[in-house]
Amino acid sequence: MLKPNDIDPLIGKTRWKAWAMVLLSGLLMTLSQPPADVPLLGLVALAPLFIALPRLTPRASWLAGFVVGIPYFWIDMWWLGQMVTDPGSEWIVFAMFAFVATAMACYYGVSAMCIRWILTRRARQTIWLVPLVWLGFEFVHEFNTPAPYPWLPIGTSIVEFTPFIQTADIWGQYGLSVGLALTALGVASLVHLDGDAGKLRLRREPFHRFVVPGVALLFVVASCVYGYVRIAQIESREVDDGPVVAGVQGNLSQEVKVRNDPNRLPNAFVKQLSLSQKAVDNDAELICWAETMLFYGATRDGLTRGSEDVSAQFFPDGEPDPQLLRSTVTAANGRTHNVSYVERLRAKIAYDFKTPALIGTLTSIPPEDRDVPWKQDTYDLRRYNTAMLFDAEGRVADSYDKRYLVPGGEYIPIEEMPFIRKIIVEYAEGLQGYASRVEAGRRLTLFRIPSKAERLEGRDWAFTSSICYEYAWPICYVELHEKPDRYPDFHVNISNEGWFKQSAELDQAVDHCRLRCIESRVPMVRATNTGITCSIDATGRVHEVLTVDGSDREVEGVLLMKPRVLRDGAPTIFVSMVGRGLGWLSLAVILCIMPLMVAGRITQFVRRRRAKVAEKRVTAKIQK
Repeated sequence: MLKPNDIDPLIGKTRWKAWAMVLLSGLLMTLSQPPADVPLLGLVALAPLFIALPRLTPRASWLAGFVVGIPYFWIDMWWLGQMVTDPGSEWIVFAMFAFVATAMACYYGVSAMCIRWILTRRARQTIWLVPLVWLGFEFVHEFNTPAPYPWLPIGTSIVEFTPFIQTADIWGQYGLSVGLALTALGVASLVHLDGDAGKLRLRREPFHRFVVPGVALLFVVASCVYGYVRIAQIESREVDDGPVVAGVQGNLSQEVKVRNDPNRLPNAFVKQLSLSQKAVDNDAELICWAETMLFYGATRDGLTRGSEDVSAQFFPDGEPDPQLLRSTVTAANGRTHNVSYVERLRAKIAYDFKTPALIGTLTSIPPEDRDVPWKQDTYDLRRYNTAMLFDAEGRVADSYDKRYLVPGGEYIPIEEMPFIRKIIVEYAEGLQGYASRVEAGRRLTLFRIPSKAERLEGRDWAFTSSICYEYAWPICYVELHEKPDRYPDFHVNISNEGWFKQSAELDQAVDHCRLRCIESRVPMVRATNTGITCSIDATGRVHEVLTVDGSDREVEGVLLMKPRVLRDGAPTIFVSMVGRGLGWLSLAVILCIMPLMVAGRITQFVRRRRAKVAEKRVTAKIQK
C-alpha cells in the first residue's frame, strides 16, 4: 500500500524543467511576504515545488526544499542581518542572521523530502498528509531547533485576503498554513511532468484532476463564505464607546538605547513626557509607552533600582510625593537625591496627567521567582521585560512580564549548558556590549482601568498586554485569553522595533498581530518606539495608523486610538479548544512518516547489496 509508484526521476538535460519549477516556487514564496507582499500569491506559491518533487531523487528533493527556503528567508528576513548594533560588530549580527536563515531553509529541505515520499506512494489517500507535513516543519520553529523563532509561516502571507483568514478563530495560524499548502496541492494535482521529456501535461486520473483540486477549491470557497459571515457578525457586535488609548511614539534611535547615552536619554525622556501631555490634553484614557522606554528600569514596586530605601521615602502609601516633579529632592537623611526616571514619571502621572499609563520597562527579579539553583549567582544581573500599569494616582496597579523572549537578544537558549552559554554571551556582548539576561515571565495579567462608557454602568475596562516579539506566538495569546477572570475588551502590544529601521520587519510584525486579533477575537492597539503604531479590529483589519508626512515609521508623535471593542467578547474555538493541537498533530504525522522513509532506504540499500553479491556470484560461475 505504501510502496512507491513507478515514477522515474528526470535525468540529463530534462532535469532543468523540474528545477525551473523549484526556482519558481522560491520566487513566489519570496514575493508573497513583505517587502514585496504581492496579494494572494500564498495560495499557489508551493504548487510548482509540489509538481517538481515526484520527478526528483530523494537527495535532490532535499536540495529543492532548501533552494525554495534560501531566497524566502534570506530576502524576506534581510532586516535581521542589518540590525542596529555597536559599530564594528556588524559581522556578528550578519553571521547570526545567516545561520538562522540557512537553518530555517534546511527545514524546508527535510519537509520537501517527506512530501516527495508521500507524493510517490501508490496509496493516493496519503496525499492529504502533505499539508500537515508542511505545517509540522513550520511548527518546529517554536522550539529550540536551534532556537525558538516562529517567523514567516506561510499563513501570514495571506493576511490581505481578509475573508479567507477569518477561519483563524477556529484553527489559528496553523490552520491557515495547512490551508495554503492544500490550495497549492490542488493546483499542483492538475498537472505533472510527464515522461522522459518532462512535458507539463494535465493529469488524466479523476482523483488528481478533479478530487484534489475540487477539495482545494471547496476549501477556499467555504473559508470565504465563513469569513464574510463572521465579519458581519463581528461588526454587529462592535460598539463605539471604547476607551481612548494613546500610543506615544518617541522615535528614539536604537543606537541611543544600546549605548545608554547619558546625554540623549534625558532629552528622549522629556520628549516622552511632552507627547504624553499632548495625549492627555486630547482626552486620552490610557497612555501607552513602548517596550523598555522607561530608562534604567525599576523595582517591582515601581521604585528606583539600587536606591530602594531612599526612593520609598517619597511614596507614602504608594502615592508619589509632589516634590518628585523637581529634578532633585532632599531625603530624610538630609542628602540630596536625584529624581530618577521612574520617580519623575509617577509624579507626572499623579499630578499632571491624572491618567493611567502602561509603561514598558525592565524590572528586577523578585525573591519568590529566584528558584533555579544554578542561576543564583546571576539573579542580580537578570531582569524581567515588563509592561507596568500605573493608575491615575501614580501607584503601581499591576504588571505583566514578557514570557516569550527573543533568543540571543534577550536570553540564552539552552543556557544551562555552559558551552552554549559561553558562545551566546560572546555574541551578545559583540551585539550590544553586554549579555542581556531577561527571564521569562510567569504571570498572566488582566489589567483594568476606569471606564467612561455609560453602557458599562461603572464597570471598568479589562485588557491584556503583550510585549514585542510575543506577537509571533499564537500560544502566547491563547494563554492570555484562555481563562481570564473576564474576557478582555481589548489588547495592548507595546514594542520597540527601532533595531530594524524602516525595514519589512515592521510590516511582518503587523501581519502577525492581525492574525492574533482574529484568533482571539480581541481588538488590539500597538504602541511602538519607531512604528508601526496602529489599531487593529477583531477581524484583523488595520484602522488608525500613526503617519507623519506619509510615513508610518521612524517618525514621532501621538496616535489616539479607540479600539473597536465587542459587546460580548468570549474565547474562540482556537483559544478555548484547539491551541497548538494542529501543530502537535502535524509533528505526530512527521514522526510516523520519517521512520518509514528510513526503513525504505535501508531496505533498498540491502536489496542493492544482495543484488551485487548475487551478480558477483553469477559472474564468478561464468568465469569458472
